[in-house]
Amino acid sequence: MTLTVNPLQPESGELLGADPHEPPSPALIAAVEAAMAGFAVVVLRNQAIDDDEQLRFARAFGPLELPPHWGLPGNTRPRVGHGLYDISNLDENGALLAPDSVQYASNKANEEFHTDSSFNELPTKWSMLSARVLPPAGGDTEFCDGRAAYDALTPELQARAEDAIAEHWYWNTRGTSIYRTITDDMRRAMPPARHPVVRTVAGRKTLYLGAHATHIVGWPRVDGEHFIAELNAHTAQPAFRYRHVWRAADLLVWDNRCVLHRATGFDGTRYERDLRRATVNEYGAEVSSTDAPGVPAPGDG
Repeated sequence: MTLTVNPLQPESGELLGADPHEPPSPALIAAVEAAMAGFAVVVLRNQAIDDDEQLRFARAFGPLELPPHWGLPGNTRPRVGHGLYDISNLDENGALLAPDSVQYASNKANEEFHTDSSFNELPTKWSMLSARVLPPAGGDTEFCDGRAAYDALTPELQARAEDAIAEHWYWNTRGTSIYRTITDDMRRAMPPARHPVVRTVAGRKTLYLGAHATHIVGWPRVDGEHFIAELNAHTAQPAFRYRHVWRAADLLVWDNRCVLHRATGFDGTRYERDLRRATVNEYGAEVSSTDAPGVPAPGDG
């Protein structure tokens, strides 16, 4: 097996020669780790894999963050394999989501630049998204590189960011625009988490914010909100952005610690878009990201 990495843009790459149908070899694991250290967004082409193959490939790089159970057996919506996030506009029966459904509205919230699960105490390492069914147009995914964005800050802004701790909250993007009210049970189920605004990943400093970030700990609320908005807008500039136009059977891997991403629109009332995500943590046991808000896990209570 010959593995080759072709740059797509300065901060993204294409890995050729991988075969996730087979158990990941040490050479493949090393090649993917090296590509991710350099590019942070890497696509493996023509990977028509099933759920079990995707999960096996993801587990080669760390423990999985399991999806919230949402009150359903199998720790995920039952349409996809146990351990995968269902990133689709389909319900549990495979029908298109109703435009007035909570899940449809939640999908629309993913059109803001964010990093997966920054609202958890243990933020994720990588996301691996497999394209199973694509719409005829639209539904691209955009990425912004927080490393390049940090490098382009003035020294004064870099120093200010390095001393800052941001609070991230799930309900900041899934709040009253989706749910009428945020109940105490919902707050308890998904409490906020705090993370440094600047992280170091593979030897490079990077901004770590996105749409889940609400404020800066210890700052006047309005000052922190303005600072987050300023840095998010800076990171989202076209100079730091890569737009991934999906091809059938793409397997796209990105580092949540140093890139923001967002979905782009398509006609979800007419066309299916079925992608499935494995989410890899840096360390620890495989655990569900959260409990569902106010919904006991199967077998509880």
